[in-house]
Amino acid sequence: MADEEKAIGGIPGPMQQFAAQMRRMTADLEKLTGVGVPIPPWVAMPSMPGVLLPGALSAQQLKSTATTIAAQRKSIQALRAQLAAFDQQLGALEGILGPLVEWSSRWAELEELMMNMGRPPKPET
Repeated sequence: MADEEKAIGGIPGPMQQFAAQMRRMTADLEKLTGVGVPIPPWVAMPSMPGVLLPGALSAQQLKSTATTIAAQRKSIQALRAQLAAFDQQLGALEGILGPLVEWSSRWAELEELMMNMGRPPKPET
């Protein structure tokens, strides 16, 4: 058996080289994109350090996504509550302004009558 084909920890040499190459490529891609996320130590297989469990990272990503979605939903609920309160305030303001608009138009009619007192009526054409 050649040196590169010797098994270390039960993993054949070529597979170790392949895994090391994949790790280097992934690390290089993480550096290029700037989205490198450090992998927690509990994700690696205890019997083979440096080798990840197949579903561990996906589970972590799904948990992160679920947490983010839950936070966004809470944010939307808070916005709904704020909008409901704002709508109530606008409704109260609308209720106050309605009578003021009516009073203002009556006042304008009264002013017009007072200004035209003693003047002859306008001829109709």
